[in-house]
Amino acid sequence: MKPKFILSFASIYLALVGLGLLIAPTYMVLDLETGSSPLLISQLRAMSDVFIGIAVLNWAARNAEASKARDAIFLGNIVGFCLSVILGINVSIVGGSMVSYTYTATSLFCAISFILVGRANMSSAT
Repeated sequence: MKPKFILSFASIYLALVGLGLLIAPTYMVLDLETGSSPLLISQLRAMSDVFIGIAVLNWAARNAEASKARDAIFLGNIVGFCLSVILGINVSIVGGSMVSYTYTATSLFCAISFILVGRANMSSAT
């Protein structure tokens, strides 16, 4: 797998998650139609900025040559997706929804891909 593919895939995936949190936060996280407090909905929407920001970063870096900066982008994605897997497993244990299972599985794919592709394509400058 090439760096361009995983950066593009992660960018599109994170943008969709970010837009989902912005447009329909209760469906994305709680799988609920009603009963959520306005504060919880606002906090979930506020998290969308991080997902969309990282999506833009990954999209902008997808054609970048090997460098310390691209290595840092890969490392950030590895840490973020590994934490998503760990937290997603916790959510699944306590009774997650189908959305949370899908999110955890996709995060696992991204974490493994970033680890493998990042190791194979590290810049020679590091």
